[in-house]
Amino acid sequence: MNLSFKDLRFIIEAIEHQINAYQERLQVIEEVDEDEAAELGNDIKFLELLHADMTTTLKQNLEQNTSVKTLSYGEVSSPAQNDNFS
Repeated sequence: MNLSFKDLRFIIEAIEHQINAYQERLQVIEEVDEDEAAELGNDIKFLELLHADMTTTLKQNLEQNTSVKTLSYGEVSSPAQNDNFS
């Protein structure tokens, strides 16, 4: 998968939007549905880690003044996938 600067920026913005939407939903249901609140909390943590990873990659590519490399699916995956959230 070839991801350009614009592609990565768009994905990062989409992740930010999704985090905000999950946080808003969490405020509404956290005292009503503990299971859904826990799932949303886990998803927010995952998205935050993914956001940080992608932002770091983007900044490193900009600092090196190189084009964004081709990323395989495994390289796009976040270390958060290996974490066990409760």
